[in-house]
Amino acid sequence: MIKNKQGQMEMIGLVVIVILITLGMLFMAQFALKEDPAKKVFTRKGLAYSTLSALMKTSAYNEDCVNEYSGIREVPQLGKKILEDCALNYATKEPGLNACGASCIFSCREKHSCVFLEEFIAETLEETLGKWGKSYELRSVVLVPGTDFPPELILIKNKGGCPKTKERDSSGSFPIHTPMGLVESELYICD
Repeated sequence: MIKNKQGQMEMIGLVVIVILITLGMLFMAQFALKEDPAKKVFTRKGLAYSTLSALMKTSAYNEDCVNEYSGIREVPQLGKKILEDCALNYATKEPGLNACGASCIFSCREKHSCVFLEEFIAETLEETLGKWGKSYELRSVVLVPGTDFPPELILIKNKGGCPKTKERDSSGSFPIHTPMGLVESELYICD
């Protein structure tokens, strides 16, 4: 009987040890699988900054853009020439208007520089961030002195954009000085 009781005590001890080891592994797995929010924020901020930086340095294709004054095909940079042209001529942007006529310097894909810019950036963002399953929102506004509500040049949203209610991170402001005023572009990425 004593040996039988000893065997039962050993068995209960082993069961307790197995239960404790199982609980320990569950807690360890929970902490190991939990994502670090600081790392997630850092990754989104870095992705937003590098994406917008690359976009602003990207040039349009040679066959896309024609200088309306010289008639020569050019390869203008999005963040300089085309965005500046859009800022100077955003008031002439109308749906269905093919080219700018005499007002714009660049006519790209036979479209107003603002329309081309919005389409080209939307295509590019969809090919990268969209394929990676990221929600994003890009805004470009012209800060004109003396106006309370800056005119919006570009607004591109994917999957409903990144409203302030979502966990989102920004590229920060990318300012460009133009004769019309300061153009600020900002890219938000959210999960």
